[in-house]
Amino acid sequence: MRYACSTLLLASALHASDAGLFSLADPLRLDSAAALQIQVQALVADDPVSVHDLFNRWQGAFHPKEGTNLAVDDARTDIGFSTERWGYFGYTYRHQSFIRTNRDTVLLAWQQLNDIDFTPGKRYDLRLQIDGFEADGLLYAKRFEPIRTAYGTLRIGIGIELLRGRNMQEGYLYGDAVANSQKDYDFNAVSDYRYSENYLYNLRVEKPDGYGYTSHLSVEWRDGNSSLRLLCNDLLGEIRWRRLPYSHVNVSSATKSYDENGFVIYNPTISGIEKYIDATQRLYRKWRTEGSFKVGRHTLVTAGSDWVKGYAFPYAGIAYRFENGLQTALSYENRFGSIALKIAYGAFHLSLRSDDMKHPSILGANLSYRYLF
Repeated sequence: MRYACSTLLLASALHASDAGLFSLADPLRLDSAAALQIQVQALVADDPVSVHDLFNRWQGAFHPKEGTNLAVDDARTDIGFSTERWGYFGYTYRHQSFIRTNRDTVLLAWQQLNDIDFTPGKRYDLRLQIDGFEADGLLYAKRFEPIRTAYGTLRIGIGIELLRGRNMQEGYLYGDAVANSQKDYDFNAVSDYRYSENYLYNLRVEKPDGYGYTSHLSVEWRDGNSSLRLLCNDLLGEIRWRRLPYSHVNVSSATKSYDENGFVIYNPTISGIEKYIDATQRLYRKWRTEGSFKVGRHTLVTAGSDWVKGYAFPYAGIAYRFENGLQTALSYENRFGSIALKIAYGAFHLSLRSDDMKHPSILGANLSYRYLF
């Protein structure tokens, strides 16, 4: 029953700009007509626990992967207008993070947060990496058609963003932990960490200032019944931070405390370097490759994949357009096992994504409106 009820909730258009998993800006879609536009995209996904439990101290079912476990937060809002001659001009807000860890790390965290007995003598390999930022700014996009033949048309879109950084998280933690008893463990780890707020241990810091830029590229070849597309966000992008908090520290369990049930409480002893630095954050690229083929007058079949930090997120779907203009679609994404259900009518596009009705580990939404001049 994991998807049986989900497929009855909603249907929507397999609109090329939101067929994939991640929240991307597509210059070819932004500069496609003279219009006033707004688009809101949001995604939260987590391998070990449900989205609800992720924000509720992991107080629920636990289902980590054996290999790398991912936690993804990816959202953007774009508000602007496009003209026939000059392209698209708009405001953008972005919030994204990409966390990679292993099963041992999330298992230790889940056992501690839920007072689950440790196995005496068990060794945990601790691995955690994070890369994320929050920013807003101005976006310009322009479409070009350098090649037009009887066999098809090549279109290229270029986007440029000027960004003001609000928050950032970037760094890693490597180490190990050993269970001494069912309620106690020792750990030792090294952390190299740049941040606007310290989530690893309690440390009050001043907010940094950040300014930067980034660029997007969209390339599409289209003939009568098919199309191939390559899209990249943050092809070249960075945010330069001034007075950014930085820690290179050893984190250990030299000091301990215990809760009312006798379980050890995370209370690390910190030693090392803590200071403010000027640093440049390179924005990680998000790629999308996609092919579409029209079947008959009303049906479109699409398959592709998003690619982020060496991980693939393949998807496939089918869309149908009714005579009255209503478009509906259903697509499946393989990495998190999610289904996207979408609808489009006139200027409105709406899509919802999930992998489960009761306890989803991934939730996504995409809402857009375009008013043509």
